[in-house]
Amino acid sequence: MKPTERHDRLASFEQECRRRGLALTVQRRTVFEELAGRRDHPTADQVYDAVHRRLPSLSRTTVYRVLETLVETGFARKVHHPDAVVRFDPTTGRHHHLVCESCGSLVDLDDSVVPRVPIPDARGAGFRIRDYTVSFNGLCSSCH
Repeated sequence: MKPTERHDRLASFEQECRRRGLALTVQRRTVFEELAGRRDHPTADQVYDAVHRRLPSLSRTTVYRVLETLVETGFARKVHHPDAVVRFDPTTGRHHHLVCESCGSLVDLDDSVVPRVPIPDARGAGFRIRDYTVSFNGLCSSCH
């Protein structure tokens, strides 16, 4: 991520925290910066390991809570697929993933590759679809 993009995301995050009445704690800011700087869709434990080096007093529970707050405020998404641990994605706009069936890695797929699919009306089934993603399963270059 470019320094200007990183600065803009942090400023937007700070503004949203103020708007919602959320304190911008060192822990919240540090977890956000760590996640926003990554593209590997880390697990909560991976974020904790990275942040704990900078803030040794930070608890795992706090990291989990902050990640949930990031999801609730729209600054992260949970990415999960069957039989895998939840990962966190700082890219919140609609995009798709390549999922390695062997190691579980997730890689963003350029959205232009997947044609736009209209969101179907599922109200008849008692369901309101808000968004969708497409995951393609296979083997990454390290596993095949």
